[in-house]
Amino acid sequence: MEGAQDRGSLTLANLGEAIRNCNCNQHVRDALASRFHSLANSGFFTDNRAEATLLEDNLQKAKDQGGAIIVNLKNTGNIDRQIVVEYVLGKLVDSLQNWKIKAVFLFAEEAHLYLRETYWDDIVTRMRHFGIFTTFITNQPDTIQETIYRQADNIFLFNFTNEHDLDVVSRASRVDAETVRSIARDLPPQHCLTLGVWSGISPWSPKSAL
Repeated sequence: MEGAQDRGSLTLANLGEAIRNCNCNQHVRDALASRFHSLANSGFFTDNRAEATLLEDNLQKAKDQGGAIIVNLKNTGNIDRQIVVEYVLGKLVDSLQNWKIKAVFLFAEEAHLYLRETYWDDIVTRMRHFGIFTTFITNQPDTIQETIYRQADNIFLFNFTNEHDLDVVSRASRVDAETVRSIARDLPPQHCLTLGVWSGISPWSPKSAL
C-alpha cells in the first residue's frame, strides 16, 4: 500500500480491498484481514480529514502555546487500547526523530493496563535517546516489567501494604525489602517514600528546590 499512500489514495476501503486481493498465503491474508477489521471497527481511524483530530497538530499547538494532551482510554477495550497506545508512541517517536518537537514528558496513568500489550518495553530502553521522559503511575507495581524498573531513575511509593508489591519495588530500587516495608506501611496520607539516585546535588541546596 506504499504506492497508494504516495498517490494519496490510501483509504480504509482501499486497504481492505488490497488485503482481499492480496496474492499471498491464505493464513497470511486471514491474519491481515483480522487486523484490518480490528482497525476499522475501533472507530479510531477515518478517511474524512475534516472530522479527524491529528496528533501532530496538537503536538505543534502544545509546543507553540504550552499545555498538555490527554488521551482518555476509559471504557476502551484491550485491542482498541493497544491500537491507541501503539499509535501515540509511534507518532511521538516520529515527531522527535524528525525534530518536530525536541522533548516530551509522558505520564502513563494506570500503566499496568497496557504496558504488557504493547511494544512500550522497547521504547523505554531507548526513550532517553528519543527525548521521551516518562512517569509510570500504577497501583499494581508487580505487573510492571523488570526492564522498565531498571530504566527508572526514581520511584515514588505511597502507602502500599501488599508484601509482594513491596518486594518488587525494593528489588528495583536496590533497597532491602524490610526497610521499604517498615517505612511504606506507616506512611501517613499525602506522604510518599522517594527512592532513587541523586545527581550529586545536595537535597538541601537552593538549586534542588527549583
